[in-house]
Amino acid sequence: MSSQPRPELLGLAPEMVENVIKQVSERRDLSNVRLACKTLERHAANELFRDVLISPLDQHISSWNSISQQDDIRQIPRHAIIHTQSDIEDHGLGNYRESEEVSEDFEGAVAALSRFPNLDSVEIGFTPECVGADEQLYQEVTESASEREDMLELIFRAIKDRAEDKKNRKIRKLTIINLQNYPLRDFTSSDLFRDVMGQIQELHISMTQEYNEHGPDHDYTKIELQTFPAYLCSDWLAPISANLKVLSIYHRTDNWGPFPGYFDPSGISFPQLETLALGYYTLAHDNDIDWILAIKSLRKLILHNCMIASWLCIDSENMAAWKPRTHDWTKMPDQDERSWGEKFLYHGKWSQNLDRIAGSLPNLVDFRFHSGSMDEDTYGVENRDRCGVQIFPQRYVCFDNGILPTHWMEADDAGEVEGWMVELAEELEEKLVLNKHEENFEADQNSLDALLERLKSRK
Repeated sequence: MSSQPRPELLGLAPEMVENVIKQVSERRDLSNVRLACKTLERHAANELFRDVLISPLDQHISSWNSISQQDDIRQIPRHAIIHTQSDIEDHGLGNYRESEEVSEDFEGAVAALSRFPNLDSVEIGFTPECVGADEQLYQEVTESASEREDMLELIFRAIKDRAEDKKNRKIRKLTIINLQNYPLRDFTSSDLFRDVMGQIQELHISMTQEYNEHGPDHDYTKIELQTFPAYLCSDWLAPISANLKVLSIYHRTDNWGPFPGYFDPSGISFPQLETLALGYYTLAHDNDIDWILAIKSLRKLILHNCMIASWLCIDSENMAAWKPRTHDWTKMPDQDERSWGEKFLYHGKWSQNLDRIAGSLPNLVDFRFHSGSMDEDTYGVENRDRCGVQIFPQRYVCFDNGILPTHWMEADDAGEVEGWMVELAEELEEKLVLNKHEENFEADQNSLDALLERLKSRK
C-alpha cells in the first residue's frame, strides 16, 4: 500500500506557511527560523517585529532604536507598545515599586515614532498605583497624575508629528492600560489631543483608581470617583464617537457605572460602532443599558465581569455627597437607631436585560457574557476576545460601604453573598432572596439561550 508523500513546508501556499510560523511563540525560535532560508526569514521577521516595545529600560530603548534604523525591518511593525515604566504589572497591595527616571534617550526614541511608517496601533501602559487630587505627603507612587499627563503629551506629540508625513499610516487604534481616573482637562481640551483622537477608530481603555490598603473606606470618598465618569463621556468619548468602530472600557479591578459618579453616555451617538466591550460595568437601574441598545450598528457585544447591583448599603455621608440615582431601588428599613447607612434592594434581573438585547440590536451576531479572574489571566481589556458566554454565579453583586478591603462583595461559586442583607433577612418576616444566582438561574439561562439562538439564525 502506497501513501501520499507529506508536502514540504515551502511547498505549501504562502498563507499556510505564514500561519505555521505564527504558531512559533518563542522569540528565540523565531530568530532561528530567520536563518533557515529567505522565504522563512520573511515570514519569521514579520512575526518577530510585528510589535515593537519600548520602556525606560536601556535594553528596550536599544532594541527599539536598532529596529527603527534598519530600513527593511522598520517597515514591518504595525503595533507600538510604550510602557512608561519597565514594569507595569500589578504586584498587589503593600509592594513598593522602584521609580525609574525617564531619560532623554527614552523621550527621544518615543519622539521618533515616525521611523515606523506602517504603524496603525499604539498601546500606552502606565503603572496601576496612583494618587489623586488630595495626595498626602506619606503617599508614594511611581507616577503622579502630572507625570502621567506629561507622558501622554509626549506620546500624543509623537503621533501627531508622525502624521505630518503622508507616507505614514495613520494611527487608528489606541489602547491605554491603567488610565488613572483623574480628569486632565487641559490635556483633553488641547489641539494636540483633538488632532490625535480625531483619527482614532478603535479605543480601548483600562481604568485604574487610587487605592489605600489602610483606608477605612477603600478610597471611595475620593473626588475622582465622582467626577471621572462624566469627564470620560464628555472629553474622551463624545469628541470621537462619530468615528468609533470599536470601543472597550474596562476597570482594572472594581465595579463601576452607577456610583459614586454615574456613567451616562446616553447623549452620545455611536453611528459606526460595531464592537463594544465592557469590563466590570455594573447595572443598578432599569435604564442603564439603554445607551447600549441605542447603538443599532452593534455587531459584537462583550460584557466581561459585568454585574447587577442587587443589594446596596451606602454611608449616609456618601449618600449626601454622591447623590446616587435611587429610582428603581427599594429602600429597606433601618435595623436600629444607630444605623450609619441607607440600605436598598434593586430587583433587576439579567433575563430582562438579555431579552432586551435580543430584541433591540438587529445587527448583533456575537455576544459574550462571562466572568474572568485576574489570577487566571482571563480578565482585562487585553483579554476581551477571550471572554466566553455562560451564566456565571457572580452576575449579581452587593455593595456594602462598611466592608473591607472592597465594598463590592461578589458571590461565591454557589451564588451566596455575605453582607448586611443576611442579618436583615433574619429580622424581616417577609422572605428576602439572598441567592440571586439560584433564584434567577432558570430565567437567565433561558433568556441567554434564546439570545444566542437568535444570533445563530442571523449568521
